[in-house]
Amino acid sequence: MKNVYTVVLLCLISIAGFAQAQSHPIGCLAGEMSQRQYDLHPERLVSEQLLDSFTRAFIREKRANSGQRSGPYVVPVVFHIIHDAGAEDLTDSIIFLEMEHWNQYASATNPELATVVPAFDTLIGNTNVEFRLAQIDPDGHCTNGIERIYSSTTYDGDDNNKQHPWPREKYLNIWVIKTMSKANNSALAYAYYPGSVSSYTNNDIIDGILVMSDGVGRSSSYERPTIAHESGHWMNLKHTWGDTNNPGQDCGDDDVDDTPPTKGDFGSCPLNEISCDTSRIANVQNIMNYSSCHIMFTKGQVVRAQAALSNPISGRSNIWSQANLLATGTDQPLTYPNVQSCAIPVADFAANMRYVCTGQNVKFTDVSWNAEVQSRRWSFPSDADTGTSTTSDVAPQVSFSLPGWKEVTLSVTNQNGTAQKVKSMVYVCDANSVLAPYFEGFEDNTASDRWISVNYDNNNTYFRRVTSAGHYSGASQMLNMYNSRLDGDIDELVSPPIDMNNVDISQMTFSFDYSFATYDNNHMSDSLAALSLYVSKDCGLTWNRLYFNEGGHNLYNAGAITNGPYTPGQADEYWKTVTATIPATYNQYTGVLFKITARSARSANHLYVDNINIGQSTAGISRVSSAVSDMTIQPNPTQGIATLNIMSSKANDATIDLVDMTGRAVKTIYAGQLPAGERNITFDTQGISSGIYLVRVSDGKASVQRRFVKL
Repeated sequence: MKNVYTVVLLCLISIAGFAQAQSHPIGCLAGEMSQRQYDLHPERLVSEQLLDSFTRAFIREKRANSGQRSGPYVVPVVFHIIHDAGAEDLTDSIIFLEMEHWNQYASATNPELATVVPAFDTLIGNTNVEFRLAQIDPDGHCTNGIERIYSSTTYDGDDNNKQHPWPREKYLNIWVIKTMSKANNSALAYAYYPGSVSSYTNNDIIDGILVMSDGVGRSSSYERPTIAHESGHWMNLKHTWGDTNNPGQDCGDDDVDDTPPTKGDFGSCPLNEISCDTSRIANVQNIMNYSSCHIMFTKGQVVRAQAALSNPISGRSNIWSQANLLATGTDQPLTYPNVQSCAIPVADFAANMRYVCTGQNVKFTDVSWNAEVQSRRWSFPSDADTGTSTTSDVAPQVSFSLPGWKEVTLSVTNQNGTAQKVKSMVYVCDANSVLAPYFEGFEDNTASDRWISVNYDNNNTYFRRVTSAGHYSGASQMLNMYNSRLDGDIDELVSPPIDMNNVDISQMTFSFDYSFATYDNNHMSDSLAALSLYVSKDCGLTWNRLYFNEGGHNLYNAGAITNGPYTPGQADEYWKTVTATIPATYNQYTGVLFKITARSARSANHLYVDNINIGQSTAGISRVSSAVSDMTIQPNPTQGIATLNIMSSKANDATIDLVDMTGRAVKTIYAGQLPAGERNITFDTQGISSGIYLVRVSDGKASVQRRFVKL
């Protein structure tokens, strides 16, 4: 049953949804993930084969010499908690509880072992591995082994969001997020086998465990083994049924002698199950199973795990070396919290709102980390009103009386020292409304004073005015997504307050033009990029979504631009117009806010926004026109023959070209006179690369075009 391919494991560990009617992810994406990894990195198969060979030799050696190491394999651990100041920002005490549970499973001291059935109670394995929170970080500073990263990417957990990885040959990295990305949404946690991550991709470290906060520090017996299960994969242990995607389907083997071949279990606990080996029952209670009673490792699994830790592939043999334990401060047993720690808090804070009006309360929350905070002090601008809050509160509520960005300072202290954080993360808008109908083309360099860029993660991806591109103009707003290094990063472009009293009910629309490209055509359909439009009439306290577009050809109107940062041309073919209806409840209302929200994707290129029109203003730019009154393409998308249907108001000489998104004509479809009325023209797309194109009809003076997708 051995599969020569290492399976990259992306799997559900908690089955509480079955036993307690709780809502948890279900399923496993191992097959899809492993295939993608090996399609991209076939050289890693060599590492997997070398580790397999080493493991077989290690097991033979253990059988011949059954002695145990005198001391444990100590593994330094760091938790990176990626949070948005919500419940996913797990407290230190929850992480300490997780360490207790995890080490119980690793050392075979968890209380549930008393329930192991007689067929396996003599095979219970102690891995002799002890996991300890790092006390020294990679830069030599004192730490408690828990790093907190305030980021909107917590809602899109995947490999691209494994932020701030510490060297994997020195630390086992664990990233905690709120939810998985749409591609991983059937998983609670996942980890990689050592062989599958033996080499880096673009110098990125993805080795480690990614887990939703629901799977950490839980008391439920269904959820408690989540990290233990994933660390089993990190130590080269397979599921008990082998490398198939789903338990309960086919008989499989995990290459461990004392775990019988099985189909595996999913959310149940049939203790006397005989599924594949009719001579003995299955090891239903194994931690590497998906049963609702997964509580033990076997002695055979222990030897396999120790083999992985004894091999240098992916740094496993270095991580528990004495030199590394000294370097990470884990050379001595630890209790949590560590009262001997020399760590100083790292100051940081969150705000529940980023864009507010004067007099509106904002809740600031201390989200400092690295050590316990014994005292704190907030400092706010002179126009701040703290009400009943004090400058030492964990979460003071503050309002501001003057417009503009508000600089806030938080200082935190413990017995080892003091740290400070200064951020301008809240914007108070001007009380003066702009009268609609309203048009904004960003030609005026004061437009950035009216339209505010909100950068949620305070990073290098944000909206800014540029004068290098525009739709029949020289300026627009650009989100520099080409520089994005994360999936799920949120950025917003927020309007000034709009007075809708002068807008006729029939003109309640919001339109804008955008131009957007990807630099990786392979990830167009599964891209996390998204574009949204929201409206608010309570100064941003609540928002109503008017438009949403997520990923794929429908969002990337400019297709794939892979030779560098994308800059669109001015003509229509580079731009797409979005028009959304504004609900009638916003009519005759003053102080209406709009915001365009973009979610970044690592595989994307730049996004441009131009020509915002609220209430159908006539101040916008004019468009070119021609004799063509209507044009459609069927089928669209297509792999072969397509038909162009054209309606012309008058006879006209014209050239019809198929044009790529760089403006290059790749095929002339027709040249000659188009008669008045309707005309069908067929064309063959064979020999043309997959991607997004424009079918452009030009009479030499004007042109019209329609987007066309070749599959």
